[in-house]
Amino acid sequence: MVFLSISEQAFFEYERIPEPPLRFYMRRRYVHPRIGLNRAGPYDAGAHREEDVYIGLVSSASITSHAKKLLEHLKEGYSYYRGFSTTFKVNDMVFNDDLLREITINVLNDALPSIENTYFELAESLPDRSVVIVALDDRVIDKYYTKIKAIRFRYARKIIRLQLIRKSTLEKALSDPVTMTFTLFNMATAIYAKIGGIPWLLDQQLIPAGVFIGIAFTRPKVVSYTESKKEIFYYGILTVYNKFGRYIDMSARGITLEIDKRLRLRGTKGLYIPKKVMVEMLKQVISAYFPPVVIVHKSSRFHEEELEAVRYILKGKGIDYALIHVESSNPYRGYGEDVLSMTAVRGDLVLDKEIANRAILFTTGCTQSDRGIQKRGRPGTPRPLELEIEENTTPYTPRDFAKQILALTKLNWNTTDLEVRMPITIKYARKVASLAPLITSSITDIRDLM
Repeated sequence: MVFLSISEQAFFEYERIPEPPLRFYMRRRYVHPRIGLNRAGPYDAGAHREEDVYIGLVSSASITSHAKKLLEHLKEGYSYYRGFSTTFKVNDMVFNDDLLREITINVLNDALPSIENTYFELAESLPDRSVVIVALDDRVIDKYYTKIKAIRFRYARKIIRLQLIRKSTLEKALSDPVTMTFTLFNMATAIYAKIGGIPWLLDQQLIPAGVFIGIAFTRPKVVSYTESKKEIFYYGILTVYNKFGRYIDMSARGITLEIDKRLRLRGTKGLYIPKKVMVEMLKQVISAYFPPVVIVHKSSRFHEEELEAVRYILKGKGIDYALIHVESSNPYRGYGEDVLSMTAVRGDLVLDKEIANRAILFTTGCTQSDRGIQKRGRPGTPRPLELEIEENTTPYTPRDFAKQILALTKLNWNTTDLEVRMPITIKYARKVASLAPLITSSITDIRDLM
């Protein structure tokens, strides 16, 4: 572990990037999502003013009373959270015992069919663009989280999205007012997004024109062996976002590679999209959006075949591009001022003077809110992201790329927290990658990943 004293190092340049503001209803600007929602309402509030939001509940019998209590607070309000209709400016939130289904799970391996059948039954009785909350024991969600999320894609008649909540989260929220308020804002925001709403947007565009792409992979499966080689199969994913960070497209391909039989792959490190497949995926993006600039984020280094594909397609068409390796597993830690309990601040940026294409960005730590810098409320030392710009034909600098990445952490509508570590380009590419082996249809809306 390497600690940086950013005020004393001669080889680094330090600055603090201001927290990017968000835009809410009536174009009002706030830094903190919860403050913006509470004072202004969601960005597109006017579009849903006449709507009723229907909520179904699938719950383990042992925690139904807890789940119903949470839903009561979600509808009526609690402390700083003023209730779903008041906060999100919809007509009403509808939940009653007719929309409740209890299940009893005695054998963990039998849980998934019970959840799926109950979801299908509820979905039939709910109107289009409703949400089913699934409240279950931690062990069930921990084992089946992705498979439960994939159930939504096996029901095509209506859009009925899922919201999962663990028993431990319910119990903690009901025993602690601060946690309850935080949980209610998070759940309500996710539900509003899942019915088609836009809770907030970035106040300023990230670049004048162009798209952002995130690359991720599923874990590989060995499908066959030869004497010296093994054949592996995995999915390569591109998620695409516009200049405001709004999700616009996704492309996934199943990939088969032969590698040395002795090679041990750790997770998804070392995986890549072969040149031919990468060319096809980039052509799809380019032909659909004609971007003058493409900025690509990847959580591991770019492989030579990926580089060749990018050069062939983007450089060949005169499109400026930047390839950025966003490394979250690094040895660096930072500390800050005495008054902030020696904790770094989200937005702290360390630029490497010797290696011009490298920067260290803190996306967690003390936060810059509408009320100034707030001390960090959680334990541990903030872990930064290490940014390496592997190729860059754009006019943008490492400082510009860091600002873009910080802003892209704020478009995760699954939380109202300011401390979000990963940009959505990578976060949601990973979510698509986890779902890809379980579904046959394509994902056309980021709300299906929340």
